[in-house]
Amino acid sequence: MARRAVAGQGRHVDDFTLPRTVEVAYVRSPYAHADIGTIDTSAAADQPGVIAVVTGREIAEHMTPWTGIMENQPALKSAPQYALAVDRATWQGEPVVAVVATTRAIAEDAVEYVTVDWTEKAPVADMLTALDPDTPVLHPELGDNKMFERVAEKGDVDAGFAAASHVVEGTFDFGRHTGVTLEPRTMVSSWDSSEKHLTVYYGGQAVHMIQVLFSKHLGIPERDIRVIAQDCGGSYGIKSHLYGDEFATAVLSIMLDRPVRYRADRIESFVSDIHARQHQLTGKLGVDTDGKIVAFEFDDITAAGAYSAYPRTSCVEANQVLNIAGGPYKIDNFRAKTTVVFQNMVPTSQYRAVGHPMGIVICDSLLDKAAVAAGIDRMEIRRRNLISDDASPSASPAGIPLHDLSHQACLEKLAVVMDINALKADQAAARESGIHRGIGYASFIKGTNPGALIYGPAKVPISAQDGTTVRLEPAGG
Repeated sequence: MARRAVAGQGRHVDDFTLPRTVEVAYVRSPYAHADIGTIDTSAAADQPGVIAVVTGREIAEHMTPWTGIMENQPALKSAPQYALAVDRATWQGEPVVAVVATTRAIAEDAVEYVTVDWTEKAPVADMLTALDPDTPVLHPELGDNKMFERVAEKGDVDAGFAAASHVVEGTFDFGRHTGVTLEPRTMVSSWDSSEKHLTVYYGGQAVHMIQVLFSKHLGIPERDIRVIAQDCGGSYGIKSHLYGDEFATAVLSIMLDRPVRYRADRIESFVSDIHARQHQLTGKLGVDTDGKIVAFEFDDITAAGAYSAYPRTSCVEANQVLNIAGGPYKIDNFRAKTTVVFQNMVPTSQYRAVGHPMGIVICDSLLDKAAVAAGIDRMEIRRRNLISDDASPSASPAGIPLHDLSHQACLEKLAVVMDINALKADQAAARESGIHRGIGYASFIKGTNPGALIYGPAKVPISAQDGTTVRLEPAGG
């Protein structure tokens, strides 16, 4: 791939040009929360080069809505979501109207001619107050703004803290992230009305997932949908989901019986690609006189946006924080809770290193504090608490199975590679010159091979089934 890309031989969605292709741009909500009244598309439709102007209600007549839930997570809830907003917009940037034209530039200009009668509503803005009684409920039919909650516990946490020689506490805030890929989300959808066959050129991941979901919501048999994905210009996980504007693009190609291209611009990407990592974690950790961890507890709250993302949902990151936190360490007494709330913002879901930064920071930062409180070197306190390399199989504090770990060996090798004593001497010398140079440590585990065992029981069509075709040429090759 690298050699082809450098030679200019990469093959991305923009390299596919089909006859009669038109392009779509979307009118997006300027409000975080607003009712949608009358939509006047006449002026936009009259612009030269405009092929069609289509509302969310019209798109909804050609496909079914979806709900981002997992059957094996009964605590997870969300409301039905439409490709384009119908009656109400729930975040700034939610697509509302599609404008199709001969070029993207014409479509973008025509977007400005669409008028929407908006009635702004109070938004759920702060995740820390989302569950307060006086905060409006984003989806009244769900009863409250809690999307998901999970508690993980083992041992006797209260007794552990009571026996601790030192207890340290901390609160850690994480801001929202999103991926910024060289190639934005883009696709070309082409409908063959004579064969009733849909071909999608897609610049992302999980092509079989897309085939299944388009089949499910557009009512087209899987055998009549082909998804083609060649080179992907970056993803970081944001292209492993399906988005309303992508569903709408496929519907438009069917309605117009011609290829339709959608390519998000950078601003659209920021207000439509999934976000991640808006968390606040508050925790405490207790150690004995030798620096051994005797109790670890934390609460995590995270905002998941207006809907649970589809199909991978918006609870996986929160789950991963609990699964990963404290994973490399021997912790007999553990209690953690994560709460995921609705908010009038872009939905969140899996993005690079799902849950890892939060789960690692909460434990290792508190362990650093405990080292200071106990007067123990920060590397030494890790040496005393890491799971022994001969302890496999073991489990994380939340009960996730762990196999073939080598954190002790890694720590000893790290000490040699870092030449920690030389680093500390350099740090001290730099500080005398007014330069504050930090030395940090962190230990973590990484989940591997998520597949049918994870997604199958959840009834999420990602890797619940796999297949392959083997062909043998006459010459035996």
